[in-house]
Order: sequence, then structure tokens, then C-alpha cells
Amino acid sequence: MPSLDNWIETPQEIIQKIYEKHGGSSPWEKEVDDYFTSRMENVEAWIPIPSLNEVPIKDLRHGQLVRFRGMFQDQLGPEMYGSGALIKNTSSGSQKNITGKFKDELSLGLDEEVIHWNSTKSRSCYYCVPVPGETPWVKQIFREKNKFPGVQPSRSLLVGKKRTFEEEQDDCEMMEEGESNKRPCPRTSNNVANATNGNLEKILNFPLPSSESIGCIVKIYSDDEIPLNDVMEVVGVLSFNTPGVLVDDEEPEEFQPPSSVVPRIHCIRTQKWEHNNPYLPSHGGQKWVEDTTAVTASSTSVRDELHGLFTEFFLGDSLAADYLLCHLLSRVYSRKDTLALGKLSLNLTNIPVDSVVFQESYPRVLFSLLERLVTKAHYLPMSLENLNTLRMIPKKDYQENRLIAGCLQLSSQTHLVLDETAMTEGQLVADGVRNVTAIGNITSWQKIEYDFNYHQVEFHTDIPVLILSERRSIVATDVNLPLRLNLQRGTPFSDLVNKLENDAELLVRMRNYLTVVRLLSFKLDDTMQEAVQRDFIQSRAPGQTN
Repeated sequence: MPSLDNWIETPQEIIQKIYEKHGGSSPWEKEVDDYFTSRMENVEAWIPIPSLNEVPIKDLRHGQLVRFRGMFQDQLGPEMYGSGALIKNTSSGSQKNITGKFKDELSLGLDEEVIHWNSTKSRSCYYCVPVPGETPWVKQIFREKNKFPGVQPSRSLLVGKKRTFEEEQDDCEMMEEGESNKRPCPRTSNNVANATNGNLEKILNFPLPSSESIGCIVKIYSDDEIPLNDVMEVVGVLSFNTPGVLVDDEEPEEFQPPSSVVPRIHCIRTQKWEHNNPYLPSHGGQKWVEDTTAVTASSTSVRDELHGLFTEFFLGDSLAADYLLCHLLSRVYSRKDTLALGKLSLNLTNIPVDSVVFQESYPRVLFSLLERLVTKAHYLPMSLENLNTLRMIPKKDYQENRLIAGCLQLSSQTHLVLDETAMTEGQLVADGVRNVTAIGNITSWQKIEYDFNYHQVEFHTDIPVLILSERRSIVATDVNLPLRLNLQRGTPFSDLVNKLENDAELLVRMRNYLTVVRLLSFKLDDTMQEAVQRDFIQSRAPGQTN
């Protein structure tokens, strides 16, 4: 049997052997699935597989197994491919069967040609982007966990260094003479530049600006449909030296970015992530049970530490600390009719804008604190210019058949901090009104309507929204809370940060607490339900204010 390294570095050879063993009959696909499933049963078995998020593509081989952690941003059209072909050697006359599954092109010799395709099937294609809003500490820990010794790049990447451009063009002409071969010409840096037309940002189509510069097209061979905006880790065969789909005679009808910029992953396994905290297992299992048990055992003390930190930041306002903590732990746990149960959008008012106590922008400082604690967050100044000009709502481009991302296309539990103190006088244009409406739909109903030109498509969200403003926000929220800051007891923000980061163990416990407690299931007993009901009735009584 192949060694551990072989199944990661040369998976297509293993797949081809299984295909030949069964002569291309139906059991071969199940055996392939069983083979890789048996080697990736445990989370630890995924660790040796290089991650595209952390390993540069120049250090990877075309055709090897890779991982990618990302959000499914768009569902592209289905793609037809030849699942098997009969190949003839024109010199010797010998014939053989080759599978086209998990490939973008067939690797044929100069004296080989396709006699006929045995069958044609369909695969689903999705465009995936790095997780929008993933905070710096999360990326750093994933980089440390996924360090991988560089492998020798495949020959296709070394071609430009070892051979002249003229030699490559000669090979291209030779390949084009045999139409049935369907093999791609070597790609040069000039090819890539021409393919992107210098518009890399448009091709990558990230919802939020990112330091990462790689998205990928994931090709799924199962019948399962993956919801947009889910965060998943996929494992599959890497393909990045082909200009497009070359396993049939049809030209692609939709937008096909160059694979040197947007590599393809032919998916073998997927795993949905309920969270992206690198300290905790990404999904269930015994390790998750053990870790959650440890977190809940110390939850009271960690909550007190967090509450004390927020109280100190709010200069003694412990009520604001309570609400902020509840806001960070909120999530949509159920939906009834149009209501999203569990959400808690929060508007903190009386935000200082010109106090001499704060040398920095208070909203930015608060976001900087939250960014050190949560795993996904985005800070958006609600300036008139941003509201009028930013694309916040995703929009369908029918010409290229792709969904153009907007900055509100975020995965669940991405904390959105809106700075309304940045707003100035002026008039909202039509786009600005639509953007404010979209924000309001998230805070009130946890939904957003994507623009499909002739109709709107509603998508559910789970995005905790925190609005910071001087007065009540223009957007309706669940809670509006005026801050009561004691400016006489101010502690420099740098001191708070140093105190937090100098206790690395406490910082980890805080991060794990915010992740685990949010995901825990809960049930209100009869006594608690009665107490909540009494409190609600009392709060709605005449003369009471919220």
C-alpha cells in the first residue's frame, strides 16, 4: 500500500490505480472515498496536509492534496467533466483507461490521444475566499500550527526558469497540433498578467480587504449543496497550472479566473466549522467534549475577569460591561416566523469624541480590544461617504455569472462594529439608503437581501452588531444604552492591553470562554421562565423606561 506521504503528495496515482483495478466500473468511486476517509478519520490526520491559507502556492505541487479554510462566497454553474477516457499510444498502438475525476486536464504524452470518453458527469463549483474578518491573532496561531516544510515545486512552475519563452511557444504549437490531447500550454508570468489585466482585486472578489491574496474554486463531486457564507475546511487535489476545464470539448461559458491566481481544489473531504478558534477543535468529538468541559468548569472566574476588563475600559460603567458581555455571547439559536431568537444588537451612546482623556478614537480603541478577544470582527466607520459609495449588498453579475461580494456578506458570528461618530452632515443617495436599510435588516431581523437585479434573494445572517454613537443611532437596535463614563478614573488603553497580553494564559481562557459559552445549548427550567416572565411584565409596566 502507498505510504503516508504518497497519499498526500500523489493522490491521483492512487486514484488511477483504484480506477484501473475496477476497470472504471461504479465500485471504484466508493473505494476511493473509503480510502481517503480511513486516512482522515481524526482531526490530527489533517495536520500533515499543507494548508493553502498558510503555505505559499509556490511551495506546493500541482496534483497534491491540500487544505483550505474559507467561506463559500459564491456558487458557480455546474461543470461537466469526462469521468473516464480511453487513451491510445499512436506509436505502440497500446490502449489504456484514464479517469478524469479530480482533474482539470488529462496528462498525455506527445504520442498519446483520446479515442473516446467513457462517460460524462457533472460536478458543482463554488468560489471560496479566506474567512472575512478573521482577526490577526487567529491568523497568527494558524500560521504557527500549520507550519509546513516547503516541498519541491512541480516542474510546471520551474519551466520558466529552465527554458526560454521561445521554447515554451514551440511546445505550445506542438500541443495545439494534436487537438485531442487537450493539454495546457505552460503558463508564464506574462500570461498571468494578461489574464488578470492588472485587476486582481476584482478577480479575487473578497467581501472585506484582506492581507491574504488567494481564493480558490472548490469542485464538489457529491450531490450535497453547500449554503453560501458557511465556513468550511476542504481537503482535495490541487490544480493550478491549467487555464480552464480541459476534460471535454466545451468552452467554459462563465468567468474563469486563471488558476495561477485562483487555484482549483478537487474536493475529497469537507468539514463545516462552527467556529474558527484555533485553540479548540473545529468540530465535535471527544477532544471538543473535554475542552468544553474544562471551559465551563472555570466559566465563572473567567466571566468575572472579562467583566472587570470591560468595566475598567468603560471607566467604571459596570452595566455597560454587562451588556457588552451579553452581546458578545449572543447568537441566533432559533427562528420563529420572522423573528431571529437569541440575537442582541447593541447601541452604546454618549461615546466620547473629543475628550482629552482619550488620545485615540474611542470606537477604534474599543474595536482594538474586541479584536484581541473574538475570532472574527470588522470595524466600519458609518461616514456619509462610506454609506453612499461602499458596496455592502452582494449583487449578481449575470454577464460573468458571479456574485459580486459586498462588505455585509459575512459568515456567522462575525462581530460587526459600526462607528456612527464618523457620520457628518449631508444627504444619503439611493445607494446610501439601501445600505442603511440593509444594516437595519441585520440588526432587527438578522437577514439581508442580495441584489439579483430583477428580484431580491433573502439570506439569513447571524452577525452581532455593535453600534457606537454620540446619540441614539439611526439604525434600530435591541438595546440602546447611554454610557456613564467616570472620566476621573481613566486608565490608559495601552496599560489595559499590556496587562491583558502579559497574562497569556488568561487571554486564552477568555478567548475560549467567548467561543464555547456561545455554542453551548441551554434550556430554561420552569422557575427561570417564570422569573423572566415577571421581569418582562414589570419592565413593560406604566412608568417604566427601557
